[in-house]
Amino acid sequence: MAASLADLVPDVILERVRKGVALVDRVRRVRILGHYDPDGTAAAALLARAMLRAGKAFHASTSTVLDADLVERVNAEGDELVLVSDMGSGQLDRVEQIACPAIVLDHHKPLRDSEAVVHVNPALHGIDGTREACGATTSWLLALAMDERNWDLAGVAMAGAIGDMQHVGGFSGLNKALFDEAVARKVLTRERALALVTAPVDEALARSVTPYFVGISGRVDGARKLLAELKIDPQVPLNELVPEERRRLTSVLAAQLLKQGADAEAVEGLVKEKVWSAADGVYADELSAYVDGCVRLGHEGLGLSLCLGDKEAFSRAEDIRKRFDDRLLAYLLKLETEGPFTKKHLQFFYTDEATLAGSVAGIAMRYFLDQAKPTLGLSTMEKNTKVSARATKGLVAKGLDLAAALRDAAAELGGDGGGHNIASGATIPKGTEEKFLALVDETVGRQLAPKPA
Repeated sequence: MAASLADLVPDVILERVRKGVALVDRVRRVRILGHYDPDGTAAAALLARAMLRAGKAFHASTSTVLDADLVERVNAEGDELVLVSDMGSGQLDRVEQIACPAIVLDHHKPLRDSEAVVHVNPALHGIDGTREACGATTSWLLALAMDERNWDLAGVAMAGAIGDMQHVGGFSGLNKALFDEAVARKVLTRERALALVTAPVDEALARSVTPYFVGISGRVDGARKLLAELKIDPQVPLNELVPEERRRLTSVLAAQLLKQGADAEAVEGLVKEKVWSAADGVYADELSAYVDGCVRLGHEGLGLSLCLGDKEAFSRAEDIRKRFDDRLLAYLLKLETEGPFTKKHLQFFYTDEATLAGSVAGIAMRYFLDQAKPTLGLSTMEKNTKVSARATKGLVAKGLDLAAALRDAAAELGGDGGGHNIASGATIPKGTEEKFLALVDETVGRQLAPKPA
């Protein structure tokens, strides 16, 4: 077990974190702004719990964007201190317009640094914000520097990291250091299990979104056909399968993932590590799934309540989670059967629900689409079109940078974009979709072109 946080976190990051703690110590009330996704929601909630423990009043909310309108509303509140979690590094111009002191706790690739705000972002110091640190773990650093008792927020922090897909292939970097320490402190407990929901085995297979099984996910008849071939009772709860049944099922499912072209990490993730958070009474991956369903379907407040430890919120969230999974499965089934639209260097699809586009793109990319091309999901709104893009680590290793590709293409059309090299988003004027796709296709082609020896 580490003697202190300084044994786990680089001094250059802790120096900025301590400046943030000093600002928190001076005020009685804190305004918390988180990004609306699972990572940002978890980040905002654990900050709220840390403030509550410190005796600070707080107002926490989440938002899809950090724009001029949000800054204007916040300035009208007369806050003493604003904490911006899981966003802000790409919007420092706007954060600097906040009338009171502000702390940015982000992991997205920063466009620049700032002297006007306390800017905590591991990416400023060589830590990969797509794999090694998320918004929740960065925000957790502030909470830990405030009070060592905040190690018990590990489950919420991990739920955020899982929501940002940073668990795929195993945690690394700052994430790993912090979560390993939480295990050493017995705050988290690790187990190994099939990556399926806890339910009768036919339902567990048919409801499986990640992993996504072609011909089985979203199809109860497909699940029952497979189980009949394996001579497994479809109504047996997943956790009551005997070892031989579990081995046979795991072997067949792994073969199915390989057959459909899933990436190597997706196949390895069929049997995954599940982590129990005693303080929250829930597995971190299940908390993440509940929050994801809530925030994607417009129940952001309920997502925050889950991470704040509201036990009654879980019963209300169960139906939302199932509806969310059903919506994802419907889009994935359509994409599986009809296929995406394609250009020379990318593939894309349209969806009516902007909040689901990134999830659909990421899952389809990992489990059954062409992994040689990044995937874009487009949602046409009243005045603009939202774009979510996903890629693989293999494409990033070859030079792909979706954040740059989407940001540059959107800017040329009067929109904006950014994010990570492996996962990014953009908002563009309605009617410019074809031009945008052409620009991104051209940029991706340049990025992935063979480099001179």
